Amino acid sequence: MKSLGYLAAALITVMALSGGQALANTCRAETLTCSTAMPIGGFCECTSHGTMQAGTVTMPAPHEQSNSTAGGCGVNPTAPGCR
Repeated sequence: MKSLGYLAAALITVMALSGGQALANTCRAETLTCSTAMPIGGFCECTSHGTMQAGTVTMPAPHEQSNSTAGGCGVNPTAPGCR
């Protein structure tokens, strides 16, 4: 039983250090928003149904829902977090 507590603490720590979804920043584009691990103020892109929009990384707003996924990175394909 004690080992389950240690396992849970280890998993929570790993998620926090790896930038889990709950701790991610938000990419704000014209009409799309998505979670991203990119640094605040940086370039980002959101994609949804074949549409890609460039935006800026901001702090996540409480209870905000994303309407797309991160990706693309257009002119910055080698930037960290691009796919």
